[in-house]
Amino acid sequence: MNAGTSHPKPHLIAATAALLLLALGVAGGWLWCSQLEARYVSALARDLSDAKLQGVALQRAAFTEPDLLVLYGSSELLRDVPNTAAQFFAEYPSGFRVFPVGKMGTGMLSMAQKIAAVGSCAQGRKVAYSLSPSLFFEPTIDPSYYSGNFSALQARQLTYSAYLSYGLKRDFARRMLAYPSTLEGHWLLESTLRHLASGKTLDRVLYYAALPLGLMQNFVGRTQDHFEAALDIIAQPDLPENPFKKRRILNWAEHLRQADGIAKAMAAKAAATAKPPKPWQPPARHPRGSRDAVWLAKMNKATEWADLNLLLRTLRELGARPLLLSMPVHAADLEAVGVSKKARDAYPRRMHDATAPFGVPLVYFKQHEDDPLFFSDHFDHLGAKGWVYYDEKLDAFFHEETPPQ
Repeated sequence: MNAGTSHPKPHLIAATAALLLLALGVAGGWLWCSQLEARYVSALARDLSDAKLQGVALQRAAFTEPDLLVLYGSSELLRDVPNTAAQFFAEYPSGFRVFPVGKMGTGMLSMAQKIAAVGSCAQGRKVAYSLSPSLFFEPTIDPSYYSGNFSALQARQLTYSAYLSYGLKRDFARRMLAYPSTLEGHWLLESTLRHLASGKTLDRVLYYAALPLGLMQNFVGRTQDHFEAALDIIAQPDLPENPFKKRRILNWAEHLRQADGIAKAMAAKAAATAKPPKPWQPPARHPRGSRDAVWLAKMNKATEWADLNLLLRTLRELGARPLLLSMPVHAADLEAVGVSKKARDAYPRRMHDATAPFGVPLVYFKQHEDDPLFFSDHFDHLGAKGWVYYDEKLDAFFHEETPPQ
């Protein structure tokens, strides 16, 4: 036997075989989960589980379906009232179903992270946003709202995204670092965000040095996300693989008439059954215009405007086709606390100024500022009537029959 002859080492062969089997298992599992998501994502349109809201797999799957329209929003998506978009379009009356994504306190920064995590799947696809005016009326939103919507997986997908510019990711990092509690336990993400936010040459080098490790972590997180989405589907054995579809002519005038009647009946019932203490008490009245300066100062300082800009930049870089729907302000409530119409008009005007440079269609329902039936309460929660107006705009947007107004 020659001294220089090498012999196969059994433990290396076994290790290599084990790695190959593991890779094949992961690849097969990923493929199986993806197929399961594609088959059932339409049936999950009205589902608002963490697997859907905090993950990436199901949202990406929704964007790949030609008859689903993803609608991002806040707590209005959770309210149990007639005519919500998920309910109204459940049977594909005009050929599509709405896929809502959002929960209480979902602000612009959270929405921007979600669409950034979707990545290339958003390219060329329509997506709608429901905006809550009250989030723009305070300098910052409640930190608990952001933390309650935070997803480390979505944040990492954004941070290491190949579809977003370095400058945009840098600006995201600066905003995300304003909520340090959400980054606890995520040392690599926090470190990478700090390098991004710095803007210095050395930190930029360190960001790209950490990129391979971040992408590896993303792969592991995405794999886990796929399996969690699959488990969520399996846990609902009654999910229909082929949702029921019932096409019909949408008579919007009739839908609005019915919704107006429902809204009036619900308001009358609420007034008749209300018992003290009521869930909402009218604020102490102030002279008209006496609080204009304070209110305008708060609105103009709101970080939501900067986060809206991040969202719009993200949509542009991803090549998505968005529609923004902003609820009207509660004119009577603001009037009662001393905010005049002149001051209130600053909100839709600034919203228009923020979206116009991006060419993004914006619908603001100004004619309903004084309509209490548009809402279900004194917060940013649409009522049966308000939802029909939303539904009409969503339908026109999906079919591109008329440009939104």
